Amino acid sequence: MDQAQVRKWTERYLHLYGCQIIESTPTCLVTQLSVLADKDLLNRPFYWMYVEKMGIKPNPVQLCLIFEPDSHPPDIKGELFYFGAPRFRKMLESAQKHGKFVRLYEVPKWHPPQSPPKPYSPWLGINYKISYICDQKKDRLCHLGINLLNGEVAESFYETVAGRKWSSHIPPNRHVPAQRLSLMEAVGELEFYLEEQIKQEDLTWARKAKKRFSAELAQLNSYYPENIQQNEELLKEKKQQEQELVWQYHPRIEISVINAGLFYLES
Repeated sequence: MDQAQVRKWTERYLHLYGCQIIESTPTCLVTQLSVLADKDLLNRPFYWMYVEKMGIKPNPVQLCLIFEPDSHPPDIKGELFYFGAPRFRKMLESAQKHGKFVRLYEVPKWHPPQSPPKPYSPWLGINYKISYICDQKKDRLCHLGINLLNGEVAESFYETVAGRKWSSHIPPNRHVPAQRLSLMEAVGELEFYLEEQIKQEDLTWARKAKKRFSAELAQLNSYYPENIQQNEELLKEKKQQEQELVWQYHPRIEISVINAGLFYLES
């Protein structure tokens, strides 16, 4: 993200989390944090424990976030804000924690008021992170969606929903039809789909990692005497190092959910 994108995202975060923008200049933002944002962005657990226990009025922190340090007035103190900054990482973590799952309805372009209610097409969308791990690591994102009426699976589902307008409340003259798939069944279908995709991938990286693992294991074995079984301390040490080699070199694929949502699309 460049600085313009960082600022746009930050302004959106502050707005959604109820923070007040006190001052906005081309170089910085001065904001009064909300209670929720203060708890997520600042490390003040004992302060909030005291406030909640004593029932006193909270006093969230005011921040000055600087986006353009080269042209920012030197007499105005603040915190340099950029992609990778500690506080910006806190914002991303906060947004992920509270926005792990959403339910959104597509805003209709136009619908005659007197016409009968129109059904939505319900989809479950999940953003997965797939990690290929050995002594090296590679991550990739996978955006899948599944139609809860007919079980159709769509790849690159994020691109399908990204350009549409959404509301957190169902618009007038719309209704949600009965779903054929439950959420548990839909998640199972997507996991099966993802597993079948991974099975078809090139696993050369895993075979090479196993060769490196075997070489490291052989080298480890050469360090210890053949009668190691008679020395419990050396045997314990060797087993510990073998476990560390397995963790470092043995290839594996880990899949985690970044976020997910129910999306009701115009039919």
